[in-house]
Amino acid sequence: MEVNDTNLEQQIKRFIEIADYNPFDGQLHISLFRHFHGGERTLRVLQMILEELRQPSIHLDISKDRSSLVAFFENQLDRHKSMKDSDFGYPGDRSRLPI
Repeated sequence: MEVNDTNLEQQIKRFIEIADYNPFDGQLHISLFRHFHGGERTLRVLQMILEELRQPSIHLDISKDRSSLVAFFENQLDRHKSMKDSDFGYPGDRSRLPI
């Protein structure tokens, strides 16, 4: 699925709900997202997730309080800021990405 501004809210919802269900799966989802979409877009999504957790605007199906997920996503944001796309096997040639 191509990620763009029109489906960004759906992506944010998906990231949060996966991490709520299982943090390990949440971390894997973020890493896979970075593999296909690169660091710049991943950092943007992680920042938007933190904004959503702090100032709710999207209905989420989660079992935990939103504030309990903040530390997880702050950690992921810090982790992804310090890593390179090549650490995630992200191809430099975007034409090789799946459609």
